[in-house]
This record gives sequence, structure tokens and C-alpha cells, in this order.
Amino acid sequence: MNFTEQRKSVRYEGEIPLEVKEGTGLTRNYSADGIYFITDQLLSVGERFDLKMLLGHISLGQVWRLHCEGEVLRVEPSAGKIGVAFAIKSKTYVDSVKMAQA
Repeated sequence: MNFTEQRKSVRYEGEIPLEVKEGTGLTRNYSADGIYFITDQLLSVGERFDLKMLLGHISLGQVWRLHCEGEVLRVEPSAGKIGVAFAIKSKTYVDSVKMAQA
């Protein structure tokens, strides 16, 4: 089989905590267009939802979150949890101060 690379942006390896629906997750790799993460949430291919990447304390003790709207492309078992390929459709940054005011 000959697979053609379809990614349009560079993919980075790394573990970043996520808020996924009513639970959590942890990235394995990510790019501007998608995220592959591990979670215990039951998700289905085609399901659309928002998730948040917790980017930590970047400035003055504020927690920055990258809010991503997207769709599940693939779901697979991964070491007793679930591996999920998630296509990002849109994203915005929000800090903890703005979240508290909302």
C-alpha cells in the first residue's frame, strides 16, 4: 500500500493536558490542524465537540487555554484507554482572568 501524507502543518510530539467533554485527556502529538490524544472518554467517529488544551502558567500566573472546536476522525484502543485523532476546525486562546469574568 502506498499512503499519501495529507497533513498540511508540522506535527509536534508532547504531552499537554486537555479538558475533553466531562473528563480529561493528554496529547501525544499536535499541530495547527489536529491533535492525537489519549482519554477515558467514550467518543465516536464524526462526533463534534470543544476541547481545551491547558497551556499552563505563561505570564503573571495566568492559565492559558486553547479552545478547539473540531471533529473526531479516528478512535482506537490505547493501553487500556482510548486514542483519538481530532481535526481542529477553529481555535481561540482564553486566559484564566477572562474565563473568571465570563
